[in-house]
Formats: sequence, structure tokens, C-alpha cells
Amino acid sequence: MSKQIAARTREKWVDDVKVIACILVAVGHFFMSMVQSGILPDSNLHEWFITTIYYFHVPLFFICSGYLYQKYSKVDNVESWHRNVAKKALALGVPYATFTTATWILKKVFSSSINNQIGGLGDTLFLHPTAPYWYLYALFFIFLVTPTFNSVKAVAVGLVVALAAKGLILTGGGYGVYAVSTVLINEIWFVLGMSICAFNVQLKGRKVQGTICGLLFMILSVVVYKAEISGGVIPFTMGLLACVAVILMIAGVERRFGRGMDFLAKYTMPIFLMHTMFAASMRAVLLKLGIGSSVIHVVLGLGISFVGPIVVAWIMKKTKWLEFFLYPNKFVKIRNYQKV
Repeated sequence: MSKQIAARTREKWVDDVKVIACILVAVGHFFMSMVQSGILPDSNLHEWFITTIYYFHVPLFFICSGYLYQKYSKVDNVESWHRNVAKKALALGVPYATFTTATWILKKVFSSSINNQIGGLGDTLFLHPTAPYWYLYALFFIFLVTPTFNSVKAVAVGLVVALAAKGLILTGGGYGVYAVSTVLINEIWFVLGMSICAFNVQLKGRKVQGTICGLLFMILSVVVYKAEISGGVIPFTMGLLACVAVILMIAGVERRFGRGMDFLAKYTMPIFLMHTMFAASMRAVLLKLGIGSSVIHVVLGLGISFVGPIVVAWIMKKTKWLEFFLYPNKFVKIRNYQKV
């Protein structure tokens, strides 16, 4: 597919939703680390904010991935499955292994300055992935077990299976192996994204409905937090409501976003992969220099969380071969079955 065709067929709402999700992931991790390190005090506002964004920021990524998978791939037999697995192992495996290893090394070298310790490299890579890279780990296993849909009946079956998987987790089952539990937890979000595409759901022009869902979500998030309700179907229900709100609002106003959103859309992958490393490094340097001002930490830490990955990604692109560790599929082509 040429660059011109790719540009015309890109789903702008998907890019914009991924930008919003990426910002929330980076901001959430940053403020969690600031509280854990004692630079910022813990508070009800902080706890509510973290609880609230965790309902939906990563599910948005899974929904977008599922939508694009259903729209652009065709995986419905053994041969196409083999090709898809090889393609995803490359596209997800290389950045996953690269940045997990880099994070592991940093945490071992600066173990006295970090908030969360880490296990052995083999355990971290294969059994218990660390944040935020567990998303790539989970996504690979979801691709491993999920074919694309070729009929309405297949979509219905996929939704039933995904809901059954979610039900198993909600009732306390399926937690023995991390790779299994992460698929059971997140398969429903991926399949919902696939279903949006398969049913050709019209998302544009529903900004009002999205706004209503968003307001309802915000009100319920405060009620749930104040009532100290957690577990069961509440997180899933809240996440579903929030995802509907974000997607409908973004799709309804996508043309109003300026160049800033388009610029960030080019760097969601680098920001997702590197924000924690840059934020942690900045915090360690400031503390070594004896700078404890929370204002300085917040301004510089948040800034480097976004600017750092963007600059590194730009350098990697200019050097060509380094970009392999971000986007290996640009260098190694594995042809997949595509819809025509």
C-alpha cells in the first residue's frame, strides 16, 4: 500500500483516540510515581483520578487495535494465522523486548532511586511483564487466539466468547497464568473494537450522545469512589461507559482538532514505550541534585515524558537502522492476508 493510499484510508478517530489514551497513560504513570516517591502527597483527588482513568485508558487501546485488525486483516485459516502470528511477533515482540530490557537495566542500575523493584529479566520478559509493556504482551496473545470475523454470526460468537472470558475473570477464575488472565480480561475490549468495524457502526454525528455518556460517567465515577465500590462488574461497566463517551465525542469533533493532535498521533508508540524511562530518569537526576520542589518535578517530569520520546523517535528515524527497534515491520516485510 502506497503512502498516499495509506494516508487516505487512515481512520482519524482511531489516531485521535490513541492520542487521548496515550496522554492518560503517561500522565497516570507520572503522578502515581510522584506520589509513591513522596514528592507529591497522596490525596482523595489523586486516588479518584487514577481510579477513574484506569477504567478506560488501556481498554481504548485494545478497542482501536481490534477495529484496525478487523478492518485491514483477514485471518480465517491456518496459513493466514501463521502469517499473522509471525507479523505480530515481529511488530510487537521487538519493541517489547527492547524497551522491557532497557527498563529492566535502568531499574537494576538505579534500584535505590526507583519506586517499584523488578524481578529477573527472563521472568519479566516471559512471565510477568512490567508496566506499560504488558499491553504489548497481552495484545500478542490476543492476536494469537482471535481470528477475524467474516459474518454476523462469527461476530456474535466472538462477543459471546469474550463475555464468557470476562465472566470467568469476574468470578475469580483464570488467574493462574498471567498470559491467560490478561487475555481473559482484555479480549472483550478487542472484540468490541472488531465489532464496531464488522457492524459498520456509524460513530460520527453522535457528539451529543457521547457528551451525555461522558457526563454520566464522571458523576458515577465520583459516586463509586465515595461509596468505595470496587470489583465485580462495576469497573467493566464504568470502562464501557467511558469508552463509548470518548469514542463518540472524538469521532464527532475529529475535524476540529488541530495540527497538535496530528503531530502527537505520529508519536503515540514512542511516547507509550519511553515515557516512564524519561520521567523516572528526570526524577532521579533532580533528587540527586537535591531539588525537591514538587512544581519543578511536575513541570520537568511531565515535559520530558512527552518531549524525550519524541526527540528520540526523531533521532531513530534519521539514523534509519535504530528505527527497527520501534517499527521493525518497516524493515522486515511479512505479507499478511488483507481484505480487498
